[in-house]
Amino acid sequence: MNRSFCKKSMFLIIFLGFVFFIFPSENYLLGEKLFKENNPEEAIPYLRLALTEPNVNSNVYNYLGLCYYQIGKNQESLDTFLKGTTVSGTNKRQLFYNAGNSAFSLGQFNRAVEFYSYSLAADSTFANAVLNRANAYFNLVQYKDAIADYRHYLEIEPNTDQREMILRLIALLEEELVLQEEEKQRLAAEQEKIKEEEARIAAEMAKYEEIRRQEEAARRAEEERIAAENAALEAERKAQEEERRRKLLEEVASALKENESTNVSAGSEGVITYEYEEELD
Repeated sequence: MNRSFCKKSMFLIIFLGFVFFIFPSENYLLGEKLFKENNPEEAIPYLRLALTEPNVNSNVYNYLGLCYYQIGKNQESLDTFLKGTTVSGTNKRQLFYNAGNSAFSLGQFNRAVEFYSYSLAADSTFANAVLNRANAYFNLVQYKDAIADYRHYLEIEPNTDQREMILRLIALLEEELVLQEEEKQRLAAEQEKIKEEEARIAAEMAKYEEIRRQEEAARRAEEERIAAENAALEAERKAQEEERRRKLLEEVASALKENESTNVSAGSEGVITYEYEEELD
């Protein structure tokens, strides 16, 4: 009896789990209903509750992200879509596409290109992702990539209502690319002209700098020559002055020597006098 009861209990648990997995939760159903009735703000609380429940329906990330997107909470929508891409069994093609749209709305065009590319990796024929990636490339001023995606979109959707408009846009972008190339060449030529002009000016400046250097060297050499001449003249003057003084001293010394040998005198006490007797006739 116990064994039978256990088997029945196990079967019931498995059945209820299967039913729960197959049939969405009440919160999810209410959130989905409100979303489809264009009541995103009222749908958000139910969809957020549904996220906390086990075996959540994989579409809850997409619906919740779209609700945030519709009420202008683009960062929350982006975060929700990206979170959904990490969950097994979710629609990666759609979630990455919507993540690209949220990033686009935030002005994050590089990230938008990235997410659209992931969406296209899941499904290369997803026309909307191709078109929106082209628009992101356009905003990034990557016109070659934009043209390639616009052409690819027309290949996937040849009967699109936007065909004529896209063809005109492609033509305008191709004209812009031609203008950009011409401008690029003009700027390159102008830059080359500037370089040549700067080179000529630099050469001319170098020439005059060399002239100034030579003039400065000549001036210093002349100053050194004059200084040397002045020094030589001063040395010669000093030598002449020295020679004159030497001769003068020699003359004085010679004159003194002569006076010592010829001018002998005695004092009054040494004067000899003679007395003569007067002879009488």
